Amino acid sequence: MSHTDWSNLPKELLELIFDELQHAGDIIRFGTVCRFWHLVALEARQQVFKPLRPLSPMLLLPPNKDDEAHKLYDFFEKKAYKIQIPAMRDKWCCSSWNGWLITINRTLPYEICCLNPISGVQIHLPPAITFEDSPPDPEETPIEFFLNKVVLSSTPSDPNCVIMAIHSNYKKLASCKPGDKRWITLKSEDIQYKDLLYYKDNFYAIGRTRVVQCDIGNDPRVIPFAPLPKMGRLKHRYLVESSDRLLYVLRYMDLKDKEDPSKLRYETTSFKVFDLDSDKRKFSDRYETTTFKVYDFDLDKKKWKRYP
Repeated sequence: MSHTDWSNLPKELLELIFDELQHAGDIIRFGTVCRFWHLVALEARQQVFKPLRPLSPMLLLPPNKDDEAHKLYDFFEKKAYKIQIPAMRDKWCCSSWNGWLITINRTLPYEICCLNPISGVQIHLPPAITFEDSPPDPEETPIEFFLNKVVLSSTPSDPNCVIMAIHSNYKKLASCKPGDKRWITLKSEDIQYKDLLYYKDNFYAIGRTRVVQCDIGNDPRVIPFAPLPKMGRLKHRYLVESSDRLLYVLRYMDLKDKEDPSKLRYETTSFKVFDLDSDKRKFSDRYETTTFKVYDFDLDKKKWKRYP
């Protein structure tokens, strides 16, 4: 039986193989075959301006306390892959977008960057101190509470990419592009925005009484788009794209174990979904459900379990 020396395969052939990989687990395994394959993968992944293809969805789990290694959980294989992300050290991940992590450094000047954990590529954005409302003293308010959500219009290696953020205690909207020196706050009569979504070439955000559209032209501002349906208390609000439709989702919550303060917690009781009528710019009821399942990942047993 002939024996194949995989380390002697031509570099050009390995690059073609690597370019066809569609799964993050395969990309990770590719670099572990031998030293030569690792170097080929490393070189291919560090091409910043090469479009990074979409990969199968995976969940990034917290780092291991012993060696600071993260794990990527594969929903299809029901398996967690160990992955080293040195660029995450001393940073907090505030959002993610299509495989990119948006991280912020915990020390001045609070650098922000888009990090691809598979390729290792980092694309820097303006630091947090360039927001109109600068981060507070970290001893009073942790930096984790400053950036609420960050959404991208396209891959950050695209020079036309626009990044929109909900930030500060006031939850204002601000935007930038890779290469900009500072964040630009959008003019708005409202504050306390709850969620943010890029949908059909526009950014949309949930205000206190309406969904707004973000105008990022020469005079960045928000434009009223659609009034919000009336709702009760104890809910979280989301904008979701599904089957090419813009949905407004309410998650209702109830306070449990009120008698015992040590066990006090909120529990999701139901979801209500509204569909946008684009012509009338109005949300209408789509459905409500109290049948759903919530799972928690057990890091020790490396398995999902029903919660609560």
